[in-house]
Amino acid sequence: MIPVRAKKKLSICLVDEDRLTRSGLAHVLDNMDIYIPIICSNFYELIDEYLCYTQKGPPNFIISEWYKDFSDPDFLVIFSDSPLAIIPIIILTDASRIKSVKPPREMDIIGTLAKPVSRKELKEMLTSYIKHKNAE
Repeated sequence: MIPVRAKKKLSICLVDEDRLTRSGLAHVLDNMDIYIPIICSNFYELIDEYLCYTQKGPPNFIISEWYKDFSDPDFLVIFSDSPLAIIPIIILTDASRIKSVKPPREMDIIGTLAKPVSRKELKEMLTSYIKHKNAE
């Protein structure tokens, strides 16, 4: 009998300009048994590709590098009108910039993590958010 891998419980879209960062984080998520339907280099690509890759339903989270576009009113209109607007987001940034990140209220940002992201920190943030949502 061939063992069958259990269905992954969480689904996360991954957005980062740097190919190596995307690859490393995708490896961490895969080891955490998280399904990654979309890996993109920017949010415009994610918005364009979203419907093509989410036929199994919306992802539970988006993990994204911090982009200057997040403070651009034109981008925020595009984002707010997209199906992504209801998905919680975890922001990644350099440790030196973590305190200066000011998330726009139009985005459901649940936390900010410094790069490189550790599996432990990511798991704690996801678990904490899920427990909080289940308690509501």
